[in-house]
Order: sequence, then C-alpha cells, then structure tokens
Amino acid sequence: MSVLDWLVIAAYLAGTIGLGLWLSRKQENLEDYFLGGRAIPWWAALLSLVATTISAATFLGAPEQGYIRDMTYLQFSLGSIAAQFVLAAVFVAAFYRYRVYTVYGYLTLRFGMPTQTTSAAVFLVGRLFASGARLFIAAIAIEVATGLDMATSIVVLGVVAVAYTRIGGIKAVIWTDVLQAVILVGGGAIALMSLLADTPLSLGQVIDYLSAHDKFRIVDSGDSALINPYHILPAVVGGFFLTMATHGTDHDMVQRILTCSESRDGQRSMWMSSFVGLAVTVLFLVVGQMLFVWVAHLPEGDAMRVLAAELRENGKNGHFFLYYIVHQLPPGITGLVLAAVFAAAMSSLDSALSAMSATVVTDLYAPYLKPGGTPAHYLRVSRAATVLIGILLVGVALLVVHYYESNPQTDLLSIALGVMTFFYGALLGIFLIGFISRTRGASWSNLLGAALSIAAVVAVKYNTEVGWPWFIVIGTLVTMAVGMLGRTAADVVAGFARADEEC
Repeated sequence: MSVLDWLVIAAYLAGTIGLGLWLSRKQENLEDYFLGGRAIPWWAALLSLVATTISAATFLGAPEQGYIRDMTYLQFSLGSIAAQFVLAAVFVAAFYRYRVYTVYGYLTLRFGMPTQTTSAAVFLVGRLFASGARLFIAAIAIEVATGLDMATSIVVLGVVAVAYTRIGGIKAVIWTDVLQAVILVGGGAIALMSLLADTPLSLGQVIDYLSAHDKFRIVDSGDSALINPYHILPAVVGGFFLTMATHGTDHDMVQRILTCSESRDGQRSMWMSSFVGLAVTVLFLVVGQMLFVWVAHLPEGDAMRVLAAELRENGKNGHFFLYYIVHQLPPGITGLVLAAVFAAAMSSLDSALSAMSATVVTDLYAPYLKPGGTPAHYLRVSRAATVLIGILLVGVALLVVHYYESNPQTDLLSIALGVMTFFYGALLGIFLIGFISRTRGASWSNLLGAALSIAAVVAVKYNTEVGWPWFIVIGTLVTMAVGMLGRTAADVVAGFARADEEC
C-alpha cells in the first residue's frame, strides 16, 4: 500500500477515537453510558443497527457468496424483514413500556431473577463467540492488506475498539457507527464502480454473462431442505427465527433501539433497518458478481486470475475481494475502501463491547455483587468491564483462527452466523414464553429448557448433516416445549393451592 493509503486509514482510526473522547462529556450514570440518556435520534439508531448487522462478515462474506454462488443468500432477508416487523410491534413496545436497561431486565419482571440471570449469561457466552468470529473475519483484511500476522491484526482492531467504546459509551458506538455506515456503503460503491470500469464488457453484456451462468438465481428449491442451508425453506424460516433472536433477544442489537426517546422512534428504527440492510446486502452481493465477471475476462496467465484459482483451490474465496482492493484500486482509494473494512469491523466490535458490559454490570454485578452502589461507582465498573470483555473477545478471535486454519472450506458467513445459532434458540424460546404465557410459571423450567436447547443444537450440529439455519429453530422449539411444561405444572400447583385455601 502507498503512504497515502496509510494516511487515510490512520485518519479514520484517529477520528473514531477522537469522536469517542468528544462524546465522553457529561456522562454521569448508567443511563448516559449505556443508553445515551435516551436521546439518540431514530435515524442514527437505525444506521447504527445497520452498520452492526452488516459488519465485516457481510463486507467480505457477501462478495464471497456473489462470487462463488449466486443471489440465494437474499432468501434469508425475506424471513428477516418479516421478523423485524413483529419485533417492532411486540418486543420493542414491551421494552419501552417497562423502561429496562437491557432486554434481560424484562425477564426479571416477567419471571424473576433466576431466568434473567441465566438468559444474560447465555447471551454473554453466545455473543462472546459470535463477535470473536467477526473480529477474526475483520482481521483477515488487515493481514492481506498490510502483511501483519493474524494475531497482531486482531489485537490492533481490539485495542482501537476498546479505546473509544470505553471512553464514549453507547454514544460513541452509535455516532461512530453512523460514520462507519457511510464509509462502509461508500467503500462498496467505489469497489463496484471500479470493477465496472475494469471489466471489458458493457453493462448489458455483463448482465447477459451473469444470466448465462445462472448468477441471478434467488430461490434455491433443489437438494434437501433439511441439509442445504441455502434452500428456500431453511433460509426463510431460519432467517425469521435468527432475526427474532438477534434483533429481539440479543442486547448487542437491541441496545441502540432503546436509546431513542420514545417507543415509536425505536420501532421505526427497527423495521426501517430491515430494508436498508437488504439494500446494502444486495450491493455487496453485486460486488461479488462483478468479481466473477472480471476474473473470467482476465487474460490466461494473468497474476490475479492465477491468484483467484489458487484461493479457490485453498477454500479462501473470501480473501479475493481484499486482494482486488489492495492491488487494483488507485492509491488513496485503496486506503478509503480498506477504511470501510475497518469500519465494518469496528461497528460490530464496539456494539458488542457496549452491550456485553451493560449486561455484566446491570444484570449481574449490580444485583448480586454491589446492590445500591453509586452512579459514579457503576460508571467506573462499566468502563473496566469494557476493557475486560475486549480482552476476552481478542482471545476468542485467536481461537477462531485455529479453527479456520483446520477447516479452510468453511465460508465466512457460516462462521459468523452459524456460531450464533448454538445459543440463541434458548434465548428466543424464553422470551417467546414470556410474551405468549399469561402465568409467571417456574424458573426451573426456563433454565432446564435453555440447557436442553443448547445440548440439542450441539448434538444436531455434530451428529447430523442438518443445515445451520435449522439450529435456532430446533433450539427455540426445545426451550418452549420444556418451558411451557413448567407453565402447566405451575398452573396445576396454583390450582391445588387455591382449592386448599377454599377448603
């Protein structure tokens, strides 16, 4: 990379830290640090949610899907859009009604502390692995672009994200995410225009070529719906359940929705983000399609064509977009697009740091270790928790490096999305019981349901060929089945108690 590229990237990183410092003013309590004083504009919350949803997994993974497959990844968006309308109408409205700090505070009111604590712990474990996987994907960009080893790349990303998140709290997360969303989309658009200019075909010829190779296929109805994760049925159903969990029970996503002043603003941010996210996903899938066309029309023996073949043989198709950025874009533009990769990485990492520290402090530390602490004390603990969680995320990302090196054929989106499904069926099942059941029930059934849910998903993952979108469906149904049995048992006990009183 040129000196100009390095200057562009350095300016971006310095700007994010500076923004965090500027936004750290007037932070007096947890509501300021974790909810931005509930005064964030709805459109800023929307862009922050989109930036986090997209992340480096989509910046690199979606072009990989467009490059080696087709447009079938969009099937997941059908279920996702439907889920976000349901979440806005039901989940978000309830969270605002109860004025909770985290979504798990709702479970305290609904079921009591044991269920709330268990759900918070499940979230922390699930988010730790999921965000660690996303940090690994983002570090690939630094490794390819700079030549730094993967471990150093992961540490660099982790340090920058911890720095501005620890200082500025959720305000820093949201407003840097707004900047990152603009840079991310701009980077994708620049890459697409460059590919169009470099390809020796007219736009009409490009469309004909892609059509001839069946690259515009959106619906996959072939193969087994049980095994093929990109079949229309698991994609739509799994996409619905996955979004219900990630955007309704994962505080990493919900936190910025709760920063709006009114329920209707949070609801608007939720459902509008589904359409904005779809548009961004289409953009990066098309980038992958154009990479496919560009490589196919390179001369035989061209270095980039040889590199593409080598990466495909080694199962590292997701790297090719990065090589295109580094070797084909002009100086300065390369730095700008790589800054977009950094932006994608930061947007998923900073939100995880804020959401996990909020959960640790408000759902675990405050009620169990230091009830009745002062706002200043909780603020200090929150910042310390942010640093500790950052260290843990870096550690998990290093473990994912080892996994990927042992399983190089695993595509990037499966790493980022598949890991989440181990835990989120348990969370979604508990929340759904809370919304559909009229009785308080027993916490033991929720806890047992969550444990059996995770065990069932692990068993299915390692003993069958069932596609990963089904994992969260199975986990949710197991949790609900066991949990509703607990509701029934509680109703029976309550009935006997009432009868005994009457006698």
